[in-house]
Amino acid sequence: MRLFTIITLLFSTVLIAQKTPPTQKLDSGTIENQFDYVIKNSNRYQEYKVIKRAWIDRLKIVVNDSLDVLKVDLSETRSMVTAKDTEINGLKNTLDERNSTIEQLNKEKDGILLFGFIISKPVYNTILWSTIGVLLTLLLIYIFRFNRSHVITKETKEKLDELEQEYEAHRTRALEREQQIRRKLQDEINKQKKDK
Repeated sequence: MRLFTIITLLFSTVLIAQKTPPTQKLDSGTIENQFDYVIKNSNRYQEYKVIKRAWIDRLKIVVNDSLDVLKVDLSETRSMVTAKDTEINGLKNTLDERNSTIEQLNKEKDGILLFGFIISKPVYNTILWSTIGVLLTLLLIYIFRFNRSHVITKETKEKLDELEQEYEAHRTRALEREQQIRRKLQDEINKQKKDK
């Protein structure tokens, strides 16, 4: 009889240990593991599962706590995303401003300010060399005309000098002739005075 009592006690202890699972498993692990634990360790009644009220209450608390933590995380994540969006928009605006500044600086670097307008270097070089070419052409025309005028002026001066010399020679001859004619006239007058 003693043996029967010992075996019965051992058998009932084993059954009790199996029927009342420790709640430590219910408080640890993921929610999915906790649901699996409750379903696995609940009793059966026909085709239904009978779950202890304490387990459902504990599972409800765990799920609500998890949902509260998730809500707080979600709220923090949303505020972080909003802050990051604001920061990204600020950085985009700054980037756009910098890009426009860089573009303006590149235009200024690749161009030259002329009469208040930024002109590209090739256009500026074309304008510059065209202006220099026109000025050189005008200078050459001026030098050519000046030399031609100088030559004409020199020839005219030479002709004028020759003309003056001829005029001077003519005047001198005319004076000499006039003097000769006066002498002859005087001689004639003198001769006629003597004859009278």
